[in-house]
Amino acid sequence: MTEEEIKALQDKVAELTDANERITKNRDDIIGEKRDIQSRIGEKDDALKLLAEEKLKLAGDMDGLKAMYAKDNVEALAKLQDALDGERKSNRTIEYDKEFNSNVDMFHADHKVAGKAMLSNALQISYNDQGEKTTSYMHDGAEVANNAKDFQSWASESGVYKQYLNGVDSHGAGTTRSTTSGGKPMTLTEQAIAANKAS
Repeated sequence: MTEEEIKALQDKVAELTDANERITKNRDDIIGEKRDIQSRIGEKDDALKLLAEEKLKLAGDMDGLKAMYAKDNVEALAKLQDALDGERKSNRTIEYDKEFNSNVDMFHADHKVAGKAMLSNALQISYNDQGEKTTSYMHDGAEVANNAKDFQSWASESGVYKQYLNGVDSHGAGTTRSTTSGGKPMTLTEQAIAANKAS
Protein backbone atom coordinates (compact mmCIF):
# COMPACT_ATOMS: atom_id res chain seq x y z
CA MET A 1 0.00 0.00 0.00
CA THR A 2 1.12 3.48 -0.73
CA GLU A 3 1.32 6.22 1.89
CA GLU A 4 -1.69 7.90 0.31
CA GLU A 5 -3.77 4.71 0.58
CA ILE A 6 -2.71 4.24 4.20
CA LYS A 7 -3.60 7.88 4.96
CA ALA A 8 -7.00 7.44 3.25
CA LEU A 9 -7.68 4.31 5.32
CA GLN A 10 -6.66 6.09 8.53
CA ASP A 11 -8.96 9.01 7.67
CA LYS A 12 -11.82 6.59 6.97
CA VAL A 13 -11.22 4.78 10.31
CA ALA A 14 -11.21 8.13 12.14
CA GLU A 15 -14.43 9.15 10.36
CA LEU A 16 -16.16 5.87 11.23
CA THR A 17 -14.94 6.04 14.84
CA ASP A 18 -16.33 9.57 15.17
CA ALA A 19 -19.67 8.50 13.67
CA ASN A 20 -19.85 5.54 16.05
CA GLU A 21 -19.16 7.81 19.05
CA ARG A 22 -21.94 10.20 17.95
CA ILE A 23 -24.39 7.30 17.51
CA THR A 24 -23.52 5.95 20.96
CA LYS A 25 -23.92 9.42 22.53
CA ASN A 26 -27.28 9.92 20.78
CA ARG A 27 -28.45 6.50 21.97
CA ASP A 28 -27.39 7.27 25.54
CA ASP A 29 -29.11 10.69 25.37
CA ILE A 30 -32.34 9.09 24.13
CA ILE A 31 -32.23 6.46 26.88
CA GLY A 32 -31.65 9.22 29.46
CA GLU A 33 -34.59 11.24 28.13
CA LYS A 34 -36.82 8.16 28.20
CA ARG A 35 -35.91 7.47 31.84
CA ASP A 36 -36.51 11.12 32.73
CA ILE A 37 -39.96 11.05 31.11
CA GLN A 38 -40.83 7.78 32.87
CA SER A 39 -39.73 9.31 36.17
CA ARG A 40 -41.88 12.41 35.56
CA ILE A 41 -44.87 10.26 34.67
CA GLY A 42 -44.36 8.29 37.88
CA GLU A 43 -44.16 11.50 39.90
CA LYS A 44 -47.31 12.82 38.21
CA ASP A 45 -49.18 9.58 38.92
CA ASP A 46 -48.09 9.70 42.57
CA ALA A 47 -49.23 13.32 42.86
CA LEU A 48 -52.61 12.49 41.31
CA LYS A 49 -53.08 9.60 43.74
CA LEU A 50 -52.26 11.85 46.71
CA LEU A 51 -54.68 14.48 45.43
CA ALA A 52 -57.46 11.89 45.01
CA GLU A 53 -56.72 10.54 48.50
CA GLU A 54 -56.89 14.03 50.03
CA LYS A 55 -60.18 14.79 48.24
CA LEU A 56 -61.72 11.60 49.63
CA LYS A 57 -60.45 12.39 53.13
CA LEU A 58 -61.82 15.96 53.03
CA ALA A 59 -65.18 14.70 51.77
CA GLY A 60 -65.24 12.11 54.57
CA ASP A 61 -65.73 9.33 51.99
CA MET A 62 -64.21 6.42 53.91
CA ASP A 63 -65.76 3.82 51.59
CA GLY A 64 -64.21 5.56 48.58
CA LEU A 65 -60.87 5.74 50.43
CA LYS A 66 -61.01 2.03 51.28
CA ALA A 67 -61.86 1.23 47.64
CA MET A 68 -58.91 3.32 46.46
CA TYR A 69 -56.51 1.59 48.87
CA ALA A 70 -57.88 -1.81 47.83
CA LYS A 71 -57.37 -0.92 44.15
CA ASP A 72 -53.79 0.23 44.85
CA ASN A 73 -53.08 -2.99 46.73
CA VAL A 74 -54.47 -5.12 43.89
CA GLU A 75 -52.34 -3.23 41.34
CA ALA A 76 -49.21 -3.56 43.48
CA LEU A 77 -49.87 -7.26 44.00
CA ALA A 78 -50.41 -7.76 40.25
CA LYS A 79 -47.05 -6.09 39.51
CA LEU A 80 -45.29 -8.29 42.04
CA GLN A 81 -47.01 -11.39 40.65
CA ASP A 82 -45.96 -10.44 37.10
CA ALA A 83 -42.37 -10.02 38.25
CA LEU A 84 -42.47 -13.38 40.06
CA ASP A 85 -44.03 -15.10 37.05
CA GLY A 86 -41.34 -13.64 34.80
CA GLU A 87 -38.62 -14.89 37.12
CA ARG A 88 -40.22 -18.33 37.34
CA LYS A 89 -40.54 -18.50 33.56
CA SER A 90 -36.88 -17.59 33.18
CA ASN A 91 -35.88 -20.17 35.80
CA ARG A 92 -38.15 -22.77 34.18
CA THR A 93 -36.46 -22.20 30.82
CA ILE A 94 -32.99 -22.54 32.35
CA GLU A 95 -33.96 -25.68 34.28
CA TYR A 96 -35.76 -27.17 31.26
CA ASP A 97 -32.71 -26.65 29.03
CA LYS A 98 -30.40 -28.14 31.66
CA GLU A 99 -32.61 -31.21 32.13
CA PHE A 100 -33.23 -31.58 28.38
CA ASN A 101 -29.51 -31.40 27.57
CA SER A 102 -28.69 -34.00 30.22
CA ASN A 103 -30.79 -36.51 28.24
CA VAL A 104 -30.05 -35.71 24.60
CA ASP A 105 -26.86 -37.78 24.47
CA MET A 106 -28.78 -40.98 25.24
CA PHE A 107 -30.14 -40.92 21.68
CA HIS A 108 -28.14 -42.39 18.82
CA ALA A 109 -26.73 -39.77 16.43
CA ASP A 110 -28.88 -41.13 13.59
CA HIS A 111 -31.99 -40.58 15.75
CA LYS A 112 -31.19 -37.26 17.46
CA VAL A 113 -34.01 -35.34 15.75
CA ALA A 114 -36.63 -37.95 16.65
CA GLY A 115 -35.15 -38.28 20.13
CA LYS A 116 -35.29 -34.53 20.77
CA ALA A 117 -38.92 -34.42 19.63
CA MET A 118 -39.82 -37.33 21.92
CA LEU A 119 -37.94 -35.77 24.81
CA SER A 120 -39.60 -32.38 24.36
CA ASN A 121 -42.99 -34.09 24.53
CA ALA A 122 -42.03 -36.00 27.66
CA LEU A 123 -40.22 -33.39 29.79
CA GLN A 124 -42.21 -31.01 31.98
CA ILE A 125 -40.74 -28.51 34.45
CA SER A 126 -43.03 -26.64 36.82
CA TYR A 127 -42.98 -24.95 40.21
CA ASN A 128 -45.25 -25.62 43.15
CA ASP A 129 -46.75 -22.94 45.40
CA GLN A 130 -43.61 -22.92 47.56
CA GLY A 131 -41.48 -22.16 44.49
CA GLU A 132 -39.86 -25.59 44.42
CA LYS A 133 -39.01 -27.09 41.03
CA THR A 134 -40.96 -30.17 39.96
CA THR A 135 -39.59 -32.32 37.14
CA SER A 136 -41.80 -34.84 35.37
CA TYR A 137 -41.22 -37.14 32.43
CA MET A 138 -44.52 -38.13 30.90
CA HIS A 139 -45.51 -40.95 28.53
CA ASP A 140 -49.09 -41.67 27.45
CA GLY A 141 -50.41 -39.27 30.10
CA ALA A 142 -48.59 -40.92 33.01
CA GLU A 143 -45.43 -39.83 34.84
CA VAL A 144 -42.67 -42.37 34.21
CA ALA A 145 -39.80 -40.57 35.99
CA ASN A 146 -38.95 -37.42 37.92
CA ASN A 147 -35.24 -37.11 37.13
CA ALA A 148 -32.88 -37.69 34.19
CA LYS A 149 -31.31 -40.88 35.52
CA ASP A 150 -34.64 -42.59 36.18
CA PHE A 151 -35.96 -41.47 32.80
CA GLN A 152 -32.94 -42.88 31.00
CA SER A 153 -33.40 -46.16 32.85
CA TRP A 154 -37.10 -46.24 31.95
CA ALA A 155 -36.36 -45.32 28.31
CA SER A 156 -33.86 -48.18 27.97
CA GLU A 157 -36.68 -50.61 28.86
CA SER A 158 -39.40 -48.86 26.84
CA GLY A 159 -40.27 -50.38 23.48
CA VAL A 160 -41.02 -46.91 22.11
CA TYR A 161 -37.76 -45.24 23.16
CA LYS A 162 -35.35 -48.18 23.10
CA GLN A 163 -35.06 -48.25 19.31
CA TYR A 164 -33.73 -44.66 19.28
CA LEU A 165 -31.15 -44.99 22.06
CA ASN A 166 -27.42 -45.53 21.86
CA GLY A 167 -26.79 -49.26 21.85
CA VAL A 168 -23.82 -51.17 23.24
CA ASP A 169 -21.81 -50.39 20.11
CA SER A 170 -23.12 -46.80 20.06
CA HIS A 171 -25.02 -47.39 16.84
CA GLY A 172 -28.52 -47.40 18.29
CA ALA A 173 -30.53 -50.36 19.44
CA GLY A 174 -32.09 -52.15 16.51
CA THR A 175 -29.99 -50.37 13.88
CA THR A 176 -27.50 -51.95 11.54
CA ARG A 177 -23.86 -50.97 11.69
CA SER A 178 -22.62 -49.10 8.64
CA THR A 179 -18.91 -49.11 9.51
CA THR A 180 -16.39 -51.83 10.18
CA SER A 181 -14.71 -52.23 13.56
CA GLY A 182 -11.85 -50.17 12.13
CA GLY A 183 -14.24 -47.28 11.44
CA LYS A 184 -14.18 -47.69 7.64
CA PRO A 185 -17.50 -47.70 5.77
CA MET A 186 -18.88 -51.20 5.16
CA THR A 187 -19.53 -52.35 1.65
CA LEU A 188 -23.12 -53.29 0.81
CA THR A 189 -22.18 -56.97 1.07
CA GLU A 190 -20.68 -56.46 4.56
CA GLN A 191 -23.80 -54.56 5.63
CA ALA A 192 -26.05 -57.37 4.35
CA ILE A 193 -23.99 -59.99 6.23
CA ALA A 194 -24.10 -57.89 9.42
CA ALA A 195 -27.87 -57.47 9.07
CA ASN A 196 -28.34 -61.25 8.66
CA LYS A 197 -26.21 -61.93 11.74
CA ALA A 198 -28.32 -59.45 13.75
CA SER A 199 -31.56 -61.21 12.73
